Amino acid sequence: MKNVFSTVASILVAAASASALTIPGASTPAFYLVSSSTTASANLLPLRMATGSGNGDPTLTGTGAPAIFYFYQGQLKVYDVAGGNQNPFRPLINTIQTGAGSCANHGALVFVQGSSTNKCASYNSFQIQSNNQNSQLGAKLVFNFVGGFFSCNNGQQVYYKINVNDGPSGCVPIDLNTVAVP
Repeated sequence: MKNVFSTVASILVAAASASALTIPGASTPAFYLVSSSTTASANLLPLRMATGSGNGDPTLTGTGAPAIFYFYQGQLKVYDVAGGNQNPFRPLINTIQTGAGSCANHGALVFVQGSSTNKCASYNSFQIQSNNQNSQLGAKLVFNFVGGFFSCNNGQQVYYKINVNDGPSGCVPIDLNTVAVP
């Protein structure tokens, strides 16, 4: 675990010394999200766009380009490289309806342009939380400050779960750490 922490720390320190990409009108500099996990197969992997149009499930192990994130007026956005960022992607947690008006407490991380028809989709609860041990080492993505992110299906999907046993099985916990875009 110490080696993982040291490697992530080195990446974050190196990235912090580089000049970061600034997106016009954005509230923050642009950043990547890189996984950190005690499981080697889910460790130090960038969160990537879905292949093709970019809409859909981002992945840790796919072939899409690493996603570029930023905050705009308090909302997390994903830079649309192909479209010159005219219509940025919106990350959401794609929770499903479980019964009469209730929504599940887990769901896949999904990128959409525009909005989703899913009534349980959650857009606005993404935040960045500083590293508890040393804020100079960067920050991680959180959702509602409850639960966490998981790598599922061998890194092909990233899930948010409040409880480890919710949703798909065989998932490993990950942190999604910020790394500045040079």
